[in-house]
Amino acid sequence: MDHLASNAESVSAPPRWLLFLALTLTGAGQALISPPLNWWWLLPVLWLPGLWALSHLSGLYAFVGGWWLGTSSLLAIFYWVVHTVKTFSNLPTSVAVVVLVAFSLFWGFYAAIFAWGLRSIRRVAADHWPWAAAAWFVACEYLNPQLFPFYQGVVLYQQTSIFLVTALLGVPFLSFMALAANGLLLQAWERRRAGVPVFAAPIKRGALIWLGLVLFSAGYSWDRDAQITEAEAEAESSRVAMVQTNRGVEDLRRLRKKGPMAQVDDFSSLSRQALRQDESIDVVVWAEGALRGHAKHPSSRSARRLVRDFDVELWTGGGSWKKLDDGRRVFHNSAFRLHRGEDGRVLDDERYDKRILLPFGEFMPLDWLLPVLRKIQGVGNYQPGDGVLVLDTPHGHISFLICYEAIRHRYVREAVQRGADILVNITYDAWFGDTSNPTQHLMLSALQSAQYGVPLVRSATTGISAVTDARGRLVETGPLFERMVLTADVPRVNVSSPYRWTGDLFAWLCIAFSAFGIWQGRIAGRRWGRRRSFVMATMTIGTACIPLLSWLANPHILLGDWLAWGLALTTLVVFWVEQVRLRLRLSGEETS
Repeated sequence: MDHLASNAESVSAPPRWLLFLALTLTGAGQALISPPLNWWWLLPVLWLPGLWALSHLSGLYAFVGGWWLGTSSLLAIFYWVVHTVKTFSNLPTSVAVVVLVAFSLFWGFYAAIFAWGLRSIRRVAADHWPWAAAAWFVACEYLNPQLFPFYQGVVLYQQTSIFLVTALLGVPFLSFMALAANGLLLQAWERRRAGVPVFAAPIKRGALIWLGLVLFSAGYSWDRDAQITEAEAEAESSRVAMVQTNRGVEDLRRLRKKGPMAQVDDFSSLSRQALRQDESIDVVVWAEGALRGHAKHPSSRSARRLVRDFDVELWTGGGSWKKLDDGRRVFHNSAFRLHRGEDGRVLDDERYDKRILLPFGEFMPLDWLLPVLRKIQGVGNYQPGDGVLVLDTPHGHISFLICYEAIRHRYVREAVQRGADILVNITYDAWFGDTSNPTQHLMLSALQSAQYGVPLVRSATTGISAVTDARGRLVETGPLFERMVLTADVPRVNVSSPYRWTGDLFAWLCIAFSAFGIWQGRIAGRRWGRRRSFVMATMTIGTACIPLLSWLANPHILLGDWLAWGLALTTLVVFWVEQVRLRLRLSGEETS
């Protein structure tokens, strides 16, 4: 039984510094499984130190320990926030570090909730606790409204032999499998410490179930791969060229000083070289912001000449604006399709305006409350577009995803449901410098192809430009910080997947199961001390503030994230009220 292992461990509790070290090892170790290292094979054991440490903590100590685990993981993964803040603005390094710490504390809070509930989950689930703990982790990870949705399972994105199961159950299923593997190993170790046979029924049963789920994932992935292969064999292909001019932030500023057409001419010059060498190119893709303004603007003249001279399509990023009735101008981060019409003229009448804007880059959160924030250098003042747009072209039904939009899976789902058979991701990642961000951004973008069965072409000014097939597999990638043109034949397919219709049903089942387990585990505790009151108050306030502050930071993310956390908040409030009522009733019984 699980309580035997717990009793054995409690005889000689480890020192606090060792527990802290174990939590830090799991947290900071997230950088190892994340790109560019991408040591995905560590995933089945990476959470072992952290789970071991949390098994020795309870109440407030578990809450704080879990919070540190989540915070340290975000510090390790998103260290590039410091460089980005400095590049975007004129803020000093010290302020940029404060921003990173605040970011990590804020979005690492979900791990505190996970740690707080882990003991209850173990109490209720008994010998089956590794599975219950995995479900509880998925619930906390999924409900966290992250700016950058870095789920544990996503690091397997190039292991297509099992990753294609995401087309059925989504990435949360792979996070579940990873945490379950760690839990089963910890359970075996605890039983050994307690003098209980390691290979008794619970361990054997758990190992067989886990292996069965791995085989199921591999089997489904094999079948999914066969479906895509069949669809690709019947599909038409287009030869696409992604242009990477390798102009960093300072290079681009110097280039723009040469004149309004210099930047477009730079893209055009490199494109012409590629088109002369490869006459079979059908489409040229330029990165986000390649055009200084609208495709009709005089500064975009060389782009229109390129389309006319080589009779190709040009899919590119630029800017647009419109004048409101009150005289104000509204600016958009836009994408354009330039092509030749039946009369030979270059048409640029199809435009997409970015819907999901990036906070601190394309708009400044709370500038209406603190106007001084508008003075920070480099922050744009864009307005969101109306939503997803699918364009019907001779080379596919395309949907533009500008920069950040490519990692928001609910937004991508809408484009795929509308019939897109090529996703076009244009971005400018030079703001992040020579950090892990470009590889992380690519990973989260490639994930969309695996989940939805649609290829993706990606053009980034400084890299990483890439092509993924409908499996999410990186077919072609260009090196970072190199001037080049990446070309590839892209089969235009849209292979329907259950995930695009059911969404994250598996994650919601984990949430429902975990809510029941937490409820049962806490009611069974029948005590309500000051420390628990503090933890519950912090959790309730935090769960209420996180969606509110996240929305203030980026109101352009779809409503689903906020509704998810609203559900979590409601559950916590109801549970807390019930616990207070239980405490009052027990106090009354003791008095009488």
